[in-house]
Amino acid sequence: NFVCKMIPRPTFFVFNSGLWADDELVEVDVQTKIVQSLSNCNIISVYKTTTIPMIDEPKNHNRDEMCQLADICYNVSWTGLVTPDKHADNVHFTPPIYSMLNIHLLSMLASGEVLAVNS
Repeated sequence: NFVCKMIPRPTFFVFNSGLWADDELVEVDVQTKIVQSLSNCNIISVYKTTTIPMIDEPKNHNRDEMCQLADICYNVSWTGLVTPDKHADNVHFTPPIYSMLNIHLLSMLASGEVLAVNS
């Protein structure tokens, strides 16, 4: 509820769960409460899927089901195609990839298409 009390109140709330296997976001009840709380405050929920590491990480795919609940799903599964030379290590990218992700997300949020989807 703290997000609803922010001044100014955000238009969008972008979140994801990362590669960690032991977070509460794996629980469908928690997922539903997050999206409902944001909706009650007239804040658009944007779930960003987990980037794909170069190594096989144990991953709970239930978290990416947030795409079905959130107002907007920012699917970054294309990061599985990023070549090794664009990785800083097995799970992190070099700055140009993060810049691409940020510019793409900001462009998507700034477009009228996103707002039309949520109307």
